[in-house]
Amino acid sequence: MGVCRDIKALAPIMQSRVNRFLLECKRQGVKVAIIETVRSEDVQKAYYAQGRESLETVNELRKKTGLYLLSESENKKIITNCDGVKNKSNHQARADGYGYAIDIAPIDINNRIWWSAPQQIWEEIGVIAEKCGLDWCAGGYGATWGKGFDNPHFELMDDKE
Repeated sequence: MGVCRDIKALAPIMQSRVNRFLLECKRQGVKVAIIETVRSEDVQKAYYAQGRESLETVNELRKKTGLYLLSESENKKIITNCDGVKNKSNHQARADGYGYAIDIAPIDINNRIWWSAPQQIWEEIGVIAEKCGLDWCAGGYGATWGKGFDNPHFELMDDKE
């Protein structure tokens, strides 16, 4: 229930690449945190409702999954286009039981998640990730949705080791 940050919930090839990415970040002095790995259908539904449903409905869905409750202003922003049922997120486990996406964010000098980091910081993380075989979906090698749209989101670039 709630948010999963366990790298072992990812496909083995994804685990390998994420671990390589984390080591490279450490080597370069870039501080990052794993925000989320695999998510349940209910968590995905709660994320999909955000920005589309009333605050009361969204918070009922979030409460059911153990997610923190949103404020009215937080509920104004759509954060995913995957409903979790017809259109599944790569965060949701596939038939093999593993997830194929991870959300990662920079850490600021006070050791807090740095959501408002300058785009340059996100791009630095994206470059490192792509060198490790992860697709930075906010502006990288593969499916580019537009820089800044989903900066924390990384997926498996290909399945060749």
